[in-house]
Amino acid sequence: MKKLRNIFLLLLISFIIPKVCNAASISLDGTVGETIAEYTIKYTPDEIPSETIKIKIETTNDDLNYEFKSDYCSNDNNKLECTLITTTITTESDLGKIIIKNLTGDKKETTITVKATPSVGTISDVSKTFSLKALETTTVKAKSSNSNMTGINLSVGILDKTFDQNVTEYTITGIKDTINSITLTPTCDNCKYTITCPTGGCSISNSKRVALETGSNSVAINIQSEDGTSNKTYTFNIYRGDIITSSPYLKDIKIKDLVLSPKFDMLNNEYSVDLDKDLDKLDITVVAEDPTADIQIKGNEKLKDGENTITITITSSDGENKQVYTILVNKLVEEEKDTKKVVTSKVSKKNNNKWLIILSAIFALTIIIVSFILIFKKKSKNNKNDKNNKGTPIKDNIEEETSESDIIKENTDALNILEETRREVEEEEKADVDEALDDLMKTKKLELGDLDLYR
Repeated sequence: MKKLRNIFLLLLISFIIPKVCNAASISLDGTVGETIAEYTIKYTPDEIPSETIKIKIETTNDDLNYEFKSDYCSNDNNKLECTLITTTITTESDLGKIIIKNLTGDKKETTITVKATPSVGTISDVSKTFSLKALETTTVKAKSSNSNMTGINLSVGILDKTFDQNVTEYTITGIKDTINSITLTPTCDNCKYTITCPTGGCSISNSKRVALETGSNSVAINIQSEDGTSNKTYTFNIYRGDIITSSPYLKDIKIKDLVLSPKFDMLNNEYSVDLDKDLDKLDITVVAEDPTADIQIKGNEKLKDGENTITITITSSDGENKQVYTILVNKLVEEEKDTKKVVTSKVSKKNNNKWLIILSAIFALTIIIVSFILIFKKKSKNNKNDKNNKGTPIKDNIEEETSESDIIKENTDALNILEETRREVEEEEKADVDEALDDLMKTKKLELGDLDLYR
């Protein structure tokens, strides 16, 4: 009995050991470069090959680029797992290749683990751990030309509408009168920005915090693209304290480089400006009492020579009240500009001539006064000599009379010079006026002549 048992154990061992020694297995064989690693999955089958083997590759670093290629894979090779048909594999073979690349700018470490699940039996997992250096590249990322603001954060207050990078004007309300400043923090893609107030001096401690006056405040945020080629300005109308709602009136109208006539008054609806520049459009800024009122500006495009009418229509937020402000723009034509220059030049020249007359008159008057003083002194001296020296020679009297005649002659000459200067100035002014009128008549004749050509 014991002998039979030993024979049975011997036969059992002889049957199991070959099976264990010939069990199917996988291995990883490959190389690791500086920025790329390649491993081949090798498969050694059992005496009885498995019909299928499911391969799954696990990784520990998602920053790397992984790729699995196999001629036996029955599904998408871009996935790190697939089912291999292995019925025909009877000897050691390559099931597929794993390629790992480091496309980042930093050194990366990873561990890849291959799990093989055969349809028959089991196969032990195999893994490799390695590091890949950062990818060296000379490629320089181009700087962005985007000058859009992507968002805005407020320390206090509420925007009147949801922020949109394509909308450049907003109103901020809900700020108590006890709060005297606000911090605005814009966001943008790799850009620079500046915050300014139209009146200047709005910054308190840094580029984001600005002072607020009671009532209306205007803050501009200019966004400059990363490459500096483009700019975009966003305007925020900020109200501190209570605001007047449902009002159709404006608080102010301003036109860049021009002055309204008369001075703005919210109860006055009609104004005018003179435009002596070649502009097709005016830079108009309006401030409404009700920040939520609707404002429509019409007629401020393609301004022509002569009279133009711009209308500013304000509709209260409740839609029940409306006011229309009118601005008459008198755009001077080229002839009017030239005539204005000529008249200005003539007036300036005439003023210079008037000063010449005044100076000449002062000079002549000075000579006359000095002459009379000299005559008076000489007469006094002669009277004294007549009393003390009755026997004065006739020759001396003749010389004194001659001196008096010379003084009178000098006075006469001075008066003649003054009169001659006055006449010359009058003749010159008349000639200037005649010349200006003559130039104007020639211009008008040319215009009439041009009109005749088209008749």
